[in-house]
Amino acid sequence: MDPFNKSGMALQKNLLALRKERDRLKALGKEEEAQRLALTIARMEAVVAGLPQGMKPPTLQ
Repeated sequence: MDPFNKSGMALQKNLLALRKERDRLKALGKEEEAQRLALTIARMEAVVAGLPQGMKPPTLQ
């Protein structure tokens, strides 16, 4: 696996971990912290979505 795809997979894993943490915070009633994390996740996803198709590793959705 080339470094580009490896980085893409690492990004997916990190986003998944952030989503799990957001959900955990919500379950604990920490809505403000969960909302801040949700905004960070949304910004990261927007950047990935804005990449040209040739720049997106096949692991990124």
